[in-house]
Amino acid sequence: MSTAPRTEVPGEGIDRKMALHFYGKQLLLRELLPLLAPTARVLIVYDGWMGSPDKLDWTDLDLKRGYSLAKAADHCTSMTDGMVQWWAAHQKEHGGERTFVHAFPGGVNTGLMREVVPGWLQGVVGGLGKVLLTSPETCAERLVRGTEACAREGRGWCNIDSKGRVMGNKAVWNEDQMGKVAEHTWGTIDKALGAEGC
Repeated sequence: MSTAPRTEVPGEGIDRKMALHFYGKQLLLRELLPLLAPTARVLIVYDGWMGSPDKLDWTDLDLKRGYSLAKAADHCTSMTDGMVQWWAAHQKEHGGERTFVHAFPGGVNTGLMREVVPGWLQGVVGGLGKVLLTSPETCAERLVRGTEACAREGRGWCNIDSKGRVMGNKAVWNEDQMGKVAEHTWGTIDKALGAEGC
């Protein structure tokens, strides 16, 4: 929940917020992929609702020149959408049947407010959270159920809402758009790893 301006991870050239919300997830997936069963389900929980290729600054995907919190959120959300579709297309090329899902969890009572709300308000906020927000267990159940439904329907990818329902209005990225995001993602990650001597 940082509101700091662009803050690069030392030696990597990647903004901390974008590293957490996008690049790190893609690296983890790339490293785990050889260990996953051919029919595995991959669920990325971020914001499967708001992403669109139209929200990207295609000349500044890592936002080194035009960073703002809103742009970082748009880029991380949208590039996650693009990569979910890229992963699905990549699997089909190699005979895999894995399902890749980008989920919007909605409001979840995770206790985050304890970190950002003053102590004197925590009782009120905690009580409201129990009434207005979904429990982590219910959220997880819905998202896993939605992921399983996507897999049963034979979808290589989908975006699901906080109830686990497939979002039918999501933009289908073309091959060029997916390729540009994938090339940028792997180039940025590999450059950062090389800078760290990994």
